[in-house]
Amino acid sequence: MADKIRAAIFDMDGTLVNNMHFHQQAWFAFLEEHGLRVTEEEYHDKNAGILPEIIARFFPEVTDIETVYELGRKKEQKYQEIYRPHIQALPGLESFLSSLRRSGVRTGLATAADRGNIDFTLDNLGIREYFDVIVGAEEVTKGKPDPEVFLVTAEKLGVEPADCAAFEDSNPGIRSALAAGMRVVGLATTHTNDELSIFPLHAIINDYNVSDPVGFLNQQT
Repeated sequence: MADKIRAAIFDMDGTLVNNMHFHQQAWFAFLEEHGLRVTEEEYHDKNAGILPEIIARFFPEVTDIETVYELGRKKEQKYQEIYRPHIQALPGLESFLSSLRRSGVRTGLATAADRGNIDFTLDNLGIREYFDVIVGAEEVTKGKPDPEVFLVTAEKLGVEPADCAAFEDSNPGIRSALAAGMRVVGLATTHTNDELSIFPLHAIINDYNVSDPVGFLNQQT
């Protein structure tokens, strides 16, 4: 593992914003509108990867790709409608990103979200300027836990994966970043500290209120 971190790569949902319960609300409402009722266990089993992968699991009878994308757009419209009044960054995020920028650490976004949700989040939070590279569902063919999205983001940043720190909140996302060979910081939003502690993480944090972000990323564990 690198001694000095040259780039920080962030997941979005559950990592920049604590919004996963709003996504769940949107999924349940959307599925019910289409005559589907699922348990929480079924929902969590199917809710991994990029949106077309998830839609295909909930609607296996739909084989036309345009219909798959249209269903995905309708689900995300439902999510944005529900979450818009509540959207806010995790505490300390903008200060953390600003500190990285001043210190010359490059920053990337590596998310399973599509461009519409990326724009919705970054522009409502006013933090787009802090990201040198943005990679979403349209730029990859495999969702997390496959490492593709992190590897593509590192390549676009011009930094070796071993020189990157990844910020993630979920089991598939953490596995993706670890498989890419990155140092990983876990956000205790979607899961508890105990649930995250099963992974070999650099650290687990509740938010971004860190006094020295660069020092934090480079501290030895």
